[in-house]
Amino acid sequence: MTYTLLIDDKGENTVTLPASLQAAGQTAAAFGSRLVPCRIVSSSALTDCVVITSDIARRLSIPFVANVHVFLTAEAVHVGPLVGILTAGFTKSLHRPVGNRSFFFAKLLAQEKQVGGFAFLFGTSHIDWENGMVNGYFYTERGWERHAVPLPTVIYNRLPNRRIENDETFQTITETLQTAYGIPVFNGHFFNKWEIYRRLASHPEAQPYLPATAAHITWQTVDQFLARYTEAYVKPADGSLGRGICHLVKKNNVYECRFRDEQGETKTALFPTAMALWHHLLANAPLHRYVIQQAVPLMTVNGRPTDFRVHTNKNEYGQWQVSAIAAKIAGKQSITTHMNSGGIVKTLEEIFPDTAQRETVLTRLHHAALTLSRCLDETSETLIGEIGFDLGVDKQGRIWMFEANSKPGRSIFQHPGLKEADERTVLLPLAYAVHLSKTAITEPEALWP
Repeated sequence: MTYTLLIDDKGENTVTLPASLQAAGQTAAAFGSRLVPCRIVSSSALTDCVVITSDIARRLSIPFVANVHVFLTAEAVHVGPLVGILTAGFTKSLHRPVGNRSFFFAKLLAQEKQVGGFAFLFGTSHIDWENGMVNGYFYTERGWERHAVPLPTVIYNRLPNRRIENDETFQTITETLQTAYGIPVFNGHFFNKWEIYRRLASHPEAQPYLPATAAHITWQTVDQFLARYTEAYVKPADGSLGRGICHLVKKNNVYECRFRDEQGETKTALFPTAMALWHHLLANAPLHRYVIQQAVPLMTVNGRPTDFRVHTNKNEYGQWQVSAIAAKIAGKQSITTHMNSGGIVKTLEEIFPDTAQRETVLTRLHHAALTLSRCLDETSETLIGEIGFDLGVDKQGRIWMFEANSKPGRSIFQHPGLKEADERTVLLPLAYAVHLSKTAITEPEALWP
């Protein structure tokens, strides 16, 4: 339940709660990392409002009135929560603080009105370590505004790329926020394909969805995969958007490698032996950072291979739910279904006009995505609240998982038929952040055993 936060200019040093909250013995109010001693009282006249005197609101650095959640501990009344969204690439413009990504973040931050609490955007340079404050970007009815607020209750990592994430400064700062300040961070890292495969392969419920995958590629590995599966993909373990992927085929004792060149054109090279193919791959890529994966004959739409992007998010109860599904149809002569290589996005209604067939596929994709989400959660040492899966359906109807993304791209939402799913996928991270905040405040031992 959320409450309307009101600021009282007349009284002092007091927080007044509805009697239904059953506060007892608390002697302080908290907002983010800031705790202020004050008088806590209850009023039967209040039902859905919390009243904070202006001196306490000022000392807590509450930026404006809003709908808030109230969490009680033995010592304090926590209002908020205060959710920080960590990113990079800030500009000097308050109208577009993160350039072209400002629109997406504005849409995300606007969800706080539905979810309750305060959400803001920040980078590591906006942290005032000496005073425990952040000069964050809020998106209000007036547009973007900056307010100095305490360190957040939870952090949602939306760093734009692996290069920044791997920067030593970012790693040190996020580690400090978690360990020294006890602030949980979710989706803290980009996924590595081999690490994800290794973790899921250890889980019996995930194993049926996994194509054969191997790291440390040698010419023998290439030969074995093509002897057994005829076709395979070589992918960068830390890649995204289909960049650097090669499609390998063995037919008539000839080894074929298809790839996109620097101009985006699909090229084909032929080799007489696996050794020669491996040398070609090795000359163009650091294979110790690649994986080789069994190719699966996918269902086709108009003769073109098709797979599915399935988003899953944790909701306000911390439970996984499927938030979006779209079909991705490969472009002509393309080796992947990515839009940047000519792929197109369709809704399930468009590719399965038959309701019964659509429901069958939908049910299988839902079950696979939720199972894989839980398996990743159970085998992860970090908090995950959002995953974008690339799932395939083969000609026998079996579901396969090709990739899992901790920061899924949003290009599928350009399709007008996915507008509701687009809104759902920006609302749920904040809903999960509220759940995570409540857990961090009232049951910290559940997060930090």
